[in-house]
Order: sequence, then C-alpha cells, then structure tokens
Amino acid sequence: MKFKLSQILDSNLLLEGRKEDAIRKYGEEHTELINLLSDADPSGNNKYLGWMVKASLGMLSSFDTPLADTVARRVTDFHNQLSRIKNKDINSYKDWGEFIKVVDEALSKAEEKRISKEAVKVYEDDDVVIMAPMTVEASCKYGAGSKWCIAATSGQGGVNQHFDDYSKHSNFYFFIRKNVSAKNDPVGYKYALQFRFTNGENLTWWNAQDNSSSNAPSFVTTKMMDAVRAYNPSHIKKKLQVHLNSFLAKPKLSDYKKYRTILTDEQRVGVVNKIISSGQLTSKHFIILAPDLSEEQKNNFINQYTKGSITASDYEKMKEHLTEQDKKAIIINNPTILNNFKIMSELNDVDFSDETKFFITKKLDSKLINNTDSKVLLKKWSMTKEEREKHNETSFYVYLSDNDIKSVDSLNLMDKVSGLVKVDPLDPNSYRTINMLKLKKQVQQEMKMYGIKTSFGLLDKYLSNDLKLPSNIADIIKEKSVEIG
Repeated sequence: MKFKLSQILDSNLLLEGRKEDAIRKYGEEHTELINLLSDADPSGNNKYLGWMVKASLGMLSSFDTPLADTVARRVTDFHNQLSRIKNKDINSYKDWGEFIKVVDEALSKAEEKRISKEAVKVYEDDDVVIMAPMTVEASCKYGAGSKWCIAATSGQGGVNQHFDDYSKHSNFYFFIRKNVSAKNDPVGYKYALQFRFTNGENLTWWNAQDNSSSNAPSFVTTKMMDAVRAYNPSHIKKKLQVHLNSFLAKPKLSDYKKYRTILTDEQRVGVVNKIISSGQLTSKHFIILAPDLSEEQKNNFINQYTKGSITASDYEKMKEHLTEQDKKAIIINNPTILNNFKIMSELNDVDFSDETKFFITKKLDSKLINNTDSKVLLKKWSMTKEEREKHNETSFYVYLSDNDIKSVDSLNLMDKVSGLVKVDPLDPNSYRTINMLKLKKQVQQEMKMYGIKTSFGLLDKYLSNDLKLPSNIADIIKEKSVEIG
C-alpha cells in the first residue's frame, strides 16, 4: 500500500493537534500525563487521547480514579476488541465501570472463541457429541459441571496441572449426552474416556462424579468408538500442535523452556516480545530468555525491568549472556551486587576498563555499598586518570616499634622496626594487613604503630630486616613516620 506525503503530514498534524487540544483543555500542568497517554494511545492518531486524559484525571463516574497505565492498558484492550464491541464510540462512555464491563465482555468472547478452537469434535449424532480437548482450557469448558480433576477450573495455587500431567500419557474424549441434563442424571449426563498411549487399548471410563470403570456406558455405540479409534493417532500429534498454538497465542515463561526447541526463529522472536511486553518481569525472566534476546530486547529489559531486582546470585547466572555494556547498566541499576566482593573483584580485574569504573561511580548510589572491601575498591573506581597516576607515584608502608621512633638513633633504626610492610590505601587486602598489625599491637601494648608515605617504591628493598638502612633512608623513615592510633 502506498501513502502520499500529504497523507502522512495530515496524520501527523492530526496527532499533534489532538495533543495540543488536550493540553489546552486540561491545563499545561498535565502535559507530562498527556504526553504519556499520547504515546500509549493505540489508535496511532490520538483518537482516544481526550477520553484517556479525562479518565486518568478522575473526570468519569468511578468509585476510584484509575491509574494512567491502567487506562492505557484497558483502552488498548478496547481498541483490539472493537470488532466484538457494539458501541465503538469511546467518548460515549461516561462511567469507568461501564467501560470496563464492556471491555471485559469483549475479552471474554475472544477467550471463548480461542478456547473453542482448542477442542475437536470427533463425532456427533442426535443424542451424543464427542469432544477431544487439546488444552486445559478446553477441558474445563467441555468438562464443566463434572468432578473430573482435568476439568477443574483451579487447583493448587490457582492452576490446574492435572490435564497437562495426564496428557503426557493419555488422550481424553468427552461423551456429552445432548438430551440428558446434569439435573436429571448428575452421574451419567457426560462421560470422559481416558485413552492411554500404550500398545493395544487401555481404556478407562469416568462418569460425571469421577467414578471409574473399564466398561463402556450403555449408550455408547460401535459407531462412536470407531470414530474415536480412527481419530486417536492424529489426536496425539494434534494435541502437541494445539498446545504449541495455545502457547504462541498466550506464552508463559514457565512453559518457554518446554517449547523453545520446537519454535522457529520467527516464532521465538514473537514469543519473547509477548513475554517482555507483559510488563510482569523479573530477573528470572532474563535468565531464561537471555539466550534468545536481541540486543535491542536485552537493553530494553535491563533498562526498564531489572532496576533494583537483580541479586548477586541472579547476576552470577546472567553474566555469561552479558556484554560489558549490559553489565555496566545492571550494576548502575542494582549497585548492591557490588557488596559481593568476589563479583566486584572480577569486574575490576577482567570486565571493566578504568573509564567504565569511573563512569559507574558517577551514576550509582554509593550509599548502598556497605561491604568494607567493596567500599575501598569503589573509592579506587571513583578516581580520575590523573588521580590514579598521582596515587601510583607514591608508596605507603606500615610497621610496629617498641620505641618512640623519632628518638631512635638512625644507625639502630632497623633494629627498632618490626615487620615493615608495604600497603595500598586502595587495596582491600592492605586493610587486613593493617588490622593484623593492630591486633598484634593490642597484645603487645608497648608497641606503637607507624605509617609512612614515600615516593614510589622507596623502601621496597628494605621490607626484610636483612639489609642495613643507609643513613639517608633512616632519616626519611624518622622524618616521615606518623603514629597510627
């Protein structure tokens, strides 16, 4: 289909005109809300914008004012179900509750139509119809009123797992008697035939009260059973396909791994998009979906759905699917991950450049970092290139002495220095070394602890007591030593 430039311009003018009208009508103080709703308007030309703003500002009859995202979601449902809605003029709805009722009825009709396609009519005559349900929804629809667990509308946690569990080894056929009601015959108005996947026939009949028998009910004819037997081989194949179609229409994360290997590339992209657009995402979704996310999907996921929700444990599972940019975004959104010093060390030594580390410190909330080692390393990350270079021009040393070092003769200085150790204020391991010296000082109370800052590597060769200190070095130690409390 070709579009003229004038048509495109007219469409854009209409869109912007309706937005400007809404701002004039409802006030510039609501500009942010109006822009948000304009972006969410499913018509593409702000056809619903005025009504959406009115609803979000509580100007419809309603017990509670709906949230803007709720309005956007429900108007999208309205737009998508227009073919099933009699009154298509959204501006005629003056009551939010009335609008929701109409939308829900349309969604219910759509769901009913979808479910009806998930069962196959195997046989029908004047007295009996035989349905082969392919999904739990179809089983609940055609098994309604019975006590069969495979047709229960809810189970543990509000989910019916029985149909899928049985479907791993059995097909079901519902024999529904047209001229017999549940009121007249609550036991025999419908039966379920369980047809197991075994060599030979392994059949079990279940009446509506969920009592089993190996004998067929008296109303079942040879013609009915011939139809079931003829259909059963293809039933197995079709059930798998219908399950897949149901999954494609309404994908759930819990089923993604199960179907992933049989999806085409196109189907996989569509399923991932539907799961992401559901908006109910966690880091668990990322761990499962990551191998199939495009870069755009991955960035969208990380930036919008993982803020504050990724733990260190989640990150460990996710990291093999992450680029340096992905990791940077996740750490900024989830700084508490850095409280795991093992992860922070790996990021420091392997993953992040100095520029990336510096950038991260300007974006994350450092108050959320409470691990001591991580705090020290974060301080190093926060340094500019010039600050790091200046830091690297100096060295730091600590030692213990049982004398006031300032009063010791330079010739005997090394004899009075115990355990000269090189440390780095930006190295967490150095703090452990310092703490060990502090403990030793507490045990030997006559000891004093000193620190020295010198030019780079000045005292490195004297870290053992084997070498005699030149007088100029001894003088430097005396001059620069500072007692540490």
